[in-house]
Amino acid sequence: MIHKSNNVKKNNVYNRFLPVPESVLKGFEPEPKITDFTLIKELGVGSFGRVLLVQHNMTQANYAIKAIDKRTNANIQEKPYFRREIEIMYRIHHPNVVKLFGHFEDNTYCYFIMEYIPGGNIYSYVPKDGIKKINTQQVASIIKDVISATYFLHHMNPPIIHRDIKPENVLLSQGMQAKLTDFGWSNYMQGDMKRTTVCGTPIYLAPEMINNTGHDEKIDIWCIGVLLFELMTGMSPWQGNDVQTVKYNISRLRINWPKQMDRKAADLIIKILRYNPEERISLRNMLMHPFFTQFFPNAVSCLKRPDNTQYKVYVINKDHPLTWNPVFTGNNYGLRLTPYNNNTYTTQTLNQYNYNNLLQRYDNLKKEYNQLRTAGFSTTALDSLRRELKEKEERINQMNRGTSVSFTESYNNPLQNIYNDLKSENYDLKNKLNLYQTHYKTQTTPYIIDNDLNNIRNSIIQNNKVEFSNAITQLKTNLDNVIQNNYNTIISMQDRQIEQWKQQERIRREKEKQQLNALISRYDQNLTMEEQENEKLKMRLKELEGYFV
Repeated sequence: MIHKSNNVKKNNVYNRFLPVPESVLKGFEPEPKITDFTLIKELGVGSFGRVLLVQHNMTQANYAIKAIDKRTNANIQEKPYFRREIEIMYRIHHPNVVKLFGHFEDNTYCYFIMEYIPGGNIYSYVPKDGIKKINTQQVASIIKDVISATYFLHHMNPPIIHRDIKPENVLLSQGMQAKLTDFGWSNYMQGDMKRTTVCGTPIYLAPEMINNTGHDEKIDIWCIGVLLFELMTGMSPWQGNDVQTVKYNISRLRINWPKQMDRKAADLIIKILRYNPEERISLRNMLMHPFFTQFFPNAVSCLKRPDNTQYKVYVINKDHPLTWNPVFTGNNYGLRLTPYNNNTYTTQTLNQYNYNNLLQRYDNLKKEYNQLRTAGFSTTALDSLRRELKEKEERINQMNRGTSVSFTESYNNPLQNIYNDLKSENYDLKNKLNLYQTHYKTQTTPYIIDNDLNNIRNSIIQNNKVEFSNAITQLKTNLDNVIQNNYNTIISMQDRQIEQWKQQERIRREKEKQQLNALISRYDQNLTMEEQENEKLKMRLKELEGYFV
């Protein structure tokens, strides 16, 4: 229950769409007005109204404000959905979900004060005309973040289903972190009860929604599969120039596969886009699929369930989105960094803003470093060796299966020579594979980098910009050294391997030369014997001719 303070200052509104904000009801601040913000630019226009980038005049914080026109008939009819949308969004505190910080309204519009995500939605990253704008690893990262957000929603009490996951509703922040937004079609799940509302975008509709048989949270899993298909191919999984044709193909599960498709992505999509919702792969098992683990071996660790932590009320006039911690700490108001004074707060906010930027730089560097360790040169080199080794082993197996000739029958048997050469090459490749694995298991450079990261974290805690800058510089230097050392090590090993291959090739050619010389010598002997035999025949022929004469 919300305790109403006697110091409640609401806007004079005669046709309220939404309940009064909690921060206003508790007397922490007067209800905001649009004049409390300075318009920076318009981010977009929709059927409901507009989305604006604004700056709060007092705290200098940037927000994205969703302005909903209260005068249109469509918005009047959807008033209950707007109420449920803010109710749901206030409850969600997750890094992959856009945060709703507050709301207010006047007689013309109601306003959602939301987290500003500068990267925009991912629709602009969908391939067009066969041209990809993001690679497979980036697609996997985006889908992983969407899965993390969806998993959190499905484990809330009661569970929440989004029902409109699509490129336009996934935003990208700095560092390519994806955030789910637009909960206009979201709703709660109660026990085994299924929802029957038909909603969402046509190409993202699941069969159970088209057939109106009732749906649950597995409808979000279906949408994630369609989103993955669209990001990988730039196409819809369903052919059709009209909605009815698209729905028909969805209900028949006629997937419009392109000529070329990433095999791991295709396998995952097949496991997601199942007609029977119960047969669809779970969110957790999705992240254990090779499509994700090839880039993020521990992808499943991003799944978090909601806890029972009590959350604080965000106060627009006192708190800042970059530094606010939503977890309740015993205060009956949001985090207050400084006394309620415009000038002092602005200075403190700017310091905190700079500090947060440094923290973001640290997080980005750590992410890059982890990618270097898990998907860098070592993995590439080892995978290449493994593939080469596997191919040669298959060739040996094919030879064993495909011939009945004993390799011990004759030293000059050509199959024996090929077989021996392949076994020798495999032996060398296995040794090289072991060298690589030993090198990357025993190298000490990761621990040096880990120490650098710890130093950066400590300097952040102390809020010492000089130490932080020095630590960043040292980290970059060590990263460069690691990269260069890896290059040098690989090049050196490759040089030694090339020299070994050259030596083996010289030995092989010398052996072939000896074999050829032996064959030539044998042919020469045979030819000499044949010539001698011919001479004897000629002499015998002459003797016979003498008798007849």
